[in-house]
Amino acid sequence: MSHSNTVMAQILKFFPRHEFQKSVDRFNADKHIRAFTYWHQFVALIIGQLTGASSLRGLVEQLDAQSHKGYHLGLKSVRRSTLAEANQKRSTAVYYDVFYRLLTRLSRQKELREVMGQVQLIDSTTISLCKSQYQWANFREHKSGIKIHTLYDPNAVTPIYFEMTKAKVHDGKAVANIPVFKGVTYVFDRAYNGGEWLEKLMDEGCFFVGRMKLGTTYEVIETRETTGQGVISDELIHIKNKTNDWLKNRLLRRIVFHRESDQKELVFFTNDLKRTALEVADLYKQRWQIELFFKWIKQNLKIKRFYGTSENAVKLQILVAMISYVLLRLIQQSLCPDKSLIQVSTRIKSLILEKMPLLEVFRRPPDLPDDTLQMRLI
Repeated sequence: MSHSNTVMAQILKFFPRHEFQKSVDRFNADKHIRAFTYWHQFVALIIGQLTGASSLRGLVEQLDAQSHKGYHLGLKSVRRSTLAEANQKRSTAVYYDVFYRLLTRLSRQKELREVMGQVQLIDSTTISLCKSQYQWANFREHKSGIKIHTLYDPNAVTPIYFEMTKAKVHDGKAVANIPVFKGVTYVFDRAYNGGEWLEKLMDEGCFFVGRMKLGTTYEVIETRETTGQGVISDELIHIKNKTNDWLKNRLLRRIVFHRESDQKELVFFTNDLKRTALEVADLYKQRWQIELFFKWIKQNLKIKRFYGTSENAVKLQILVAMISYVLLRLIQQSLCPDKSLIQVSTRIKSLILEKMPLLEVFRRPPDLPDDTLQMRLI
């Protein structure tokens, strides 16, 4: 029987230790650290994410019980106080760097490289926190929270940028830091309708599709013929701002669309003058994919209950969750494209510290003969 490392050790080959160390060295992060390095912390937290460890104590006990399998991970026994202190104090910059370097590895795959950058979705999700434990994230009178602002590629099925802020930070303010790529079409909701941001997109040669805010004043320049089921009107307009000159004299397009599923009337606006009105409506419909992404990570990764209460510990755990998501996508695309991401995650969760070839984790067992199956049923 051939020797195999643990499933976790094989997963880490997608981003091996020497590559991780480059991110550490970039920030000189391991200076004055002797025993429990960034690599040890990274491995422990990735295991926590992929197994869904319910608490820091539970994670440490799990690692201790399986310590004899941690040799190939470079992971020694971990004390809860040591891991808690590392989560509280260590810089998140290393983990941001790891995320983007992993994303680069994902983008090297032909399928992803061909579709990356055509349409990108912008949205945010808020993670609620207990106010008594997370006072630094004060949001409302009886609530705290942290917000993840995300740029998501629906064709690549992955986030390509994200930023974390306190929940009270408005989406329109956070969007200023989102990277802009020439020729890309950005799709978003009303929260991102700031004129300065839209002008930036237009100046960079980008397109946008958004929902028009209620009460927006405008002048109709031309009325186009309506084509496509559900399209009520299609107009070329100029925005009329009373307080500033943002978007002044910029030719935009206002499309009114009737959505059959809920009998709702949607008002889109865009600087794309070439796509049909129905194509614009279909682009906005893609925004549902980022909502599904948020739902997936909240249900399948560890970002609703945290191993620490400090701001640094919370942000670090979310970062490791995003890294875990990209690792799962790498595994899915490289080894089992026929499996859904939830299937990949479920199988890894149950076998992560077992010694077996990674490919075997996703291989369907051979069908049993009828007589064998009957004996098992008895």
